[in-house]
Amino acid sequence: MMEKLLGYKSPIYGRRTAQLKVSPLGFFEARAFLPGYSLEEFVRAYGILGGTPAYLLEFDDSKSIKENLRAYFRPDSFLYGDARFVLMEELDEPRNYFAVMEAVAGGKTTLGEIMNETGLERGTVAKYLSILTDLGFVRREVPVTASRKSRKGRYYIGDPYFAFWFRYVHPNVDLIETGQGDFLVELVMGDLGEYLGWVFEDIAKQFLIELNRTGKLPFKFTKISRWWRKGEEIDLLALNERERKALFIEVKWKDLSERKAKGILKDLERKSRLVGLDDWEKSYGILAKCVEGKEELKNEGWLVWDLEDFESLMEKPK
Repeated sequence: MMEKLLGYKSPIYGRRTAQLKVSPLGFFEARAFLPGYSLEEFVRAYGILGGTPAYLLEFDDSKSIKENLRAYFRPDSFLYGDARFVLMEELDEPRNYFAVMEAVAGGKTTLGEIMNETGLERGTVAKYLSILTDLGFVRREVPVTASRKSRKGRYYIGDPYFAFWFRYVHPNVDLIETGQGDFLVELVMGDLGEYLGWVFEDIAKQFLIELNRTGKLPFKFTKISRWWRKGEEIDLLALNERERKALFIEVKWKDLSERKAKGILKDLERKSRLVGLDDWEKSYGILAKCVEGKEELKNEGWLVWDLEDFESLMEKPK
């Protein structure tokens, strides 16, 4: 609709004074829609709904996630039908686009993996990914130390609502359409912990950006993303290239003992040496659901955060 309204043939072409692409709310802004949930439960809700207000309003925070999913997995549900409606409106060949997005949602993140999963040719997949990226349904990431033109790009669904829909709903349409939504709820609840690992990484990135904005990190970073090379991966690497400072972060959607957290941080130190920032000033941190012995780890020089710190951040006025 907006392309037609602002296009060359439109009567108002060239007359707009400004433009704004309205994106879904971030995790911390979306929190206000479901205040009845604990923060841990809200992470689950955000992983299912994303930050679009219309979707957030569909959940009732006086009910459990499981109860809300039962309502979601009904043939007449708004949450069930809207993903298909939005994509059908935006895309000319929805079947192939759906196949690409389902592959990405299922963890096939490279061009080759998506080709193998969908059976589509390289040029076709590249074209569909380009269009989906332009529309904001998919995002492309490269290692934070690489050029944007790097061939090491990976693809991820851009919004949790669509990631969840393509991972669990689209492949199981028959269950929903035949009234077996309760069975699908059980399948989803059994797998949700693994799925939320990806979601929590994105939430952690938002958290660190907020800390960066308010000057609560060892330095102000100018870029932050994943890093990977030859089977090794760092969840988040934040850089200030002018000051030659780096912050390495591991993200775990788990409760961690002090011993386990320290082991993860020691391995993070090892992986940091593979990045090639030999003469940079380095800091190391971990972000998890809950970290036992958090203060002791901080006293040893590590940066440590968990959901308790999220609560503290949200309680403070902006």
